[in-house]
Amino acid sequence: MQEYCIYGTVYNNNDTLEESIKSFWRPDSTIVITDNFSTDGTWEKLKEISKEFNLLLLQYKSNRGQGRNYSLKHCPDRSLTAYVDLDTRYNEAFHGLLEWAPRDKVTHTYTFFGIRKEEFMKRGGWSTINVSEDVEAVSRIGFDYFVPVIVKENLFRGKGREKRYSKGIKYLVRRFNNIVDGIRGDGFYWKDISVYYENKKYVVLPFYIIARIKGIYRYHDCAAKIWIIKESIKKLVDPKEIDLDDSFFLFSISTIEHSVVKVDEILQEKFGSLIKFSCNDRLIRYVKNNEGLKRALLSSNLKDVECKEIKE
Repeated sequence: MQEYCIYGTVYNNNDTLEESIKSFWRPDSTIVITDNFSTDGTWEKLKEISKEFNLLLLQYKSNRGQGRNYSLKHCPDRSLTAYVDLDTRYNEAFHGLLEWAPRDKVTHTYTFFGIRKEEFMKRGGWSTINVSEDVEAVSRIGFDYFVPVIVKENLFRGKGREKRYSKGIKYLVRRFNNIVDGIRGDGFYWKDISVYYENKKYVVLPFYIIARIKGIYRYHDCAAKIWIIKESIKKLVDPKEIDLDDSFFLFSISTIEHSVVKVDEILQEKFGSLIKFSCNDRLIRYVKNNEGLKRALLSSNLKDVECKEIKE
């Protein structure tokens, strides 16, 4: 039986824990969860759930990147690893992708990074940032395959997501640090600030300066997300190879990145006719049917996203 390790970090997600764990739990996997000393009963709930699901539970004072790295270190040697978020319900595409992913390669899609533990650790593991830690890791390590599928549904959607973690001054400090970490993890140059933040670039300047002082993770001559998209369209795998139906198909790109990287012809050549939507969360989504769009919107961090079909 193939050994997998599914791991994550958690803080104050008591309400979504059980549903999330049930969705990704597998009898052939080690499940490692690191709690950042939650204050809402998350740790107690984890211990109760572990009686049924036999979880490896840890506590470690950390941000998201540090917590994931701590969990990763406790995965069994030679296991194929995939990270999860504990406010998310995972679907059959997650499990199909995990089973399909070659152990000697790196498989990537949105919120999925399948890689052997030793290989990940050898290449530095997770960085010590709280946001864009996944972007930084994918940009630094690279990948062999990109499978455009939806693997999850967010159980907590809305602009108040961060308020679960802190309030008052601590919330403002957290937001400040997250902006700095985002710039660092996204590997921004000043030219990228000008593109991504447009007329707000000088408002962002203090954050950019602090990010420069702390160190921006730059591995390419462009922003990390731009590089990832360029690599993704070179390494596309048809989800049909994993026996997934068309409702799981999704290729998503921000409107800013779409203006930089031309993807339409490549996607059409690889997958045939797709339905293209422009959405008010500044994302362009390519799906194969309306069920696919529904799945895509349920995977968003935001509620009430509206999309309009683009016919070309």
